[in-house]
Amino acid sequence: MSLTTAQSITLNGESLINGQRVATFTTNISADQSYANISMNVLLPDVYDTNKPAVRQDRDDFQDKADEIQDGLDAEASTTTKE
Repeated sequence: MSLTTAQSITLNGESLINGQRVATFTTNISADQSYANISMNVLLPDVYDTNKPAVRQDRDDFQDKADEIQDGLDAEASTTTKE
């Protein structure tokens, strides 16, 4: 029997408009994935509807952060595999 491990990261974010939490974002990232699925939950639909561009920018920024973490895990896994 041998031990195998896998590293994963849960990333959470939120979109705030005038101090109100309008939407939340969540993803799980691991080195064995080539992409991360982003889950978005709209908490205040009326505020979201009037602020779609800002909330969508927050979503895109969250995606960029998830991609950055994913790329870091991929690079780390690649380095570990080569050793």
